[in-house]
This record gives sequence, C-alpha cells and structure tokens, in this order.
Amino acid sequence: QVHQPGEVLQSDGTWLSELEVTIGGEPFKHLLIHCVLPYSNWEWGAIAQSESLLSYQRALQKTLFKLGAVPGYHQTDNASAVTYQVRGVVGERAYNSGYVDLLNHFGLKPRTIHVGCPDQNGDMEASNGSLKRALKQHLLLRGSRDFANLEAYEQFLESVMEQRNQGRQARLAEEMVRMQPLKAQALPAYQEVRVKVNRAGMIRVQNNSYSVPTSLIGHQVTVHIYEWHLEVYYRRQQLETMSRLVGQQKYQLNYRHLIDTLLRKPGGFRRYRHREALFPGLVFRQAWERLDQWHPPRKADLAYLRILRLAVRHSESEVATALRLLLDQPTRWDDLDVEQLLQPQTVAAPAMNPPKISLDQYDRLLQEVCGDPA
Repeated sequence: QVHQPGEVLQSDGTWLSELEVTIGGEPFKHLLIHCVLPYSNWEWGAIAQSESLLSYQRALQKTLFKLGAVPGYHQTDNASAVTYQVRGVVGERAYNSGYVDLLNHFGLKPRTIHVGCPDQNGDMEASNGSLKRALKQHLLLRGSRDFANLEAYEQFLESVMEQRNQGRQARLAEEMVRMQPLKAQALPAYQEVRVKVNRAGMIRVQNNSYSVPTSLIGHQVTVHIYEWHLEVYYRRQQLETMSRLVGQQKYQLNYRHLIDTLLRKPGGFRRYRHREALFPGLVFRQAWERLDQWHPPRKADLAYLRILRLAVRHSESEVATALRLLLDQPTRWDDLDVEQLLQPQTVAAPAMNPPKISLDQYDRLLQEVCGDPA
C-alpha cells in the first residue's frame, strides 16, 4: 500500500500477554493500543485491559500529545469500541457516537478497513509483530520480566518505542509539515456516569455490578471510570476505589460493604448467590466449613459473619492468623475464641526504684560560672 505523509494515524489493539510480563510477581494480562503513522512507521500507544472507547481515547491522546500534531484521518479496524452493526443491513457498520465525538475533539476524521478485508490492515499487523519482537529482545537484555508496578512497565514500553523511533526522524519530518498543529485540550482520563445504588447495595456500571457501602442504598452516586479502576463519589466526596471489571454480567463484592446488613439478616448468607465473595481467603472458607460441622446452620452462619466483622474492625491478616491457629486445634471454637486471640496482651510495667538526685554538681557548676557568692 502507498501511504502519503501526514495523511493517517492507524490504531490497533494487540495482545502482549505472550511476553509473560508480571507486575509484583503476578501474571499481567493486557494489550497495547498501538498507534502508528504508516508512512514513517513512527509509533506510540498505551497499554490497556480491553479494546474499549476509553482505552482508545487514552492511547490516541497520549500519541497526539507526544507527536504534537494531528494527521487527517484516524484509521482502525471495525472493533466494537469504534463501530456497531447497523440493524437490518448485513455487513454494514456505523461509527459509535462517542468515538465520533472523540475524533471531533482532536480534529480527526474516522476511517476503517472494509468489513471482511483484513489484508487492508497489513501494515498495522506488521508493526505489531515488529514491536513484539523488539520487546522480547529488550526483556531478555533486562534479565527480568517482572515490574514493580504498572507505571514502571509502561515506562519500559515507552523507552523501547522511543528507541525505535530514533531511526524514523527523517520521514517523520516529512509528515510533520503536512499535519496540523495540535490545539485541542487534553480530555479527562476518565468517563463519568451517575448511577443509583440498588436495594442490594450494588451499582451497575458498563453492564457489571459492584458493591458499595449499604448506607448509600437509594442514593445517586457519581462514578469515574478509568482504564484500570473506578472511583465512587457521593456529594463530591470520594468514598471508594475499586478495580474495573472487564466483560459483562460480572460482579465485584466487598464483604466490608455487606457485613452489617448480613448480620441483621444472617439467614440470607447460606443461600446468597455471591457467597464466594464473602470468603476473602481459603482459611476463611475452611473456618466456615468447620463451624458448619459443629453447629446448626443459623448458629454456624452467625458465628462466621461475626468473624468477618472482626476482620473489618481489626485486620483481615490478623483474623486469618487467628483462624489458622484455631483450625490446628482439635477442640471446638467459635467467633468468641477468635476475638480473644485478637485482644492485645497487657504487659506489666517493670518496677523501678526512684533515682537519687544530688544537686551538688549543679552547685559546683554555678560556682565555676558565677564565682563564690561568699
């Protein structure tokens, strides 16, 4: 394909999970929204957890502000973040209104490859493959695929792209004179929605559900949707931060939000459809199973819920340690035994003899400084 300088910026989401990168020792599933000027092959982008409008916004904005200029078109494939199937017309897709608003903000025109014609995206696919090979080599030279945090990993990616862009400056200069200067202001890094907390203490955001404190039931809250997390505000005060779910019809529950309600109605615990979320660790599930063996259902459930409340009032790790100690014992125990283990032990203060104080040294010091008053 023949590309004209400054005509188009191409973007595509490509998975990087094959790099086997870990963050803090944990596997990190992610993709890169890769942005390329096909004439010069200059590239930039941003990592994301899915191909969403928000991830394209973040990558496109970072790329344009890095470049400092705006080409004529932004080209993508027919991802659902960009287009949708026109009802009743086979093979016909239209642009999502949010995506059009994004491009209008930066002065770009939309363009996609034709449906069912992946060969039209060959340049983009070649750039994806080339970048992945380069990243693999740099990871080998680095000697480790583990990064302390997300920011450190993204800095590593940008350093690799920066190095690759050094050999593209001559053709990039040809593109820069054909592009318009960037004049648009930066967009917020989040999308804002207003939702109502339902009777179960849940909010629904992008077809997924999240628990919030039950004191908010019936109230409207403001949610800031970032790429990796959500922030929940009530009357302009931030109350919660939680990781953002990917996909649809998923649930994220925090037992700290629900424990007071469940204690008022402990009978709902045993058949609660999201009961798994109320076992923050394996030792908590083992504790409930042991209590269920020893006690009638209602008493076992109530004892376990009281243990969860102890985890809220003290700390989850302290309660987990107490449970491990009790699980090793053959005798029966309940929430009162857990609470007793959490009580700080009083240490008696050691007996001390009152010191003998002599003022002779101070008298001698005064005599040396002031002289003998006699």
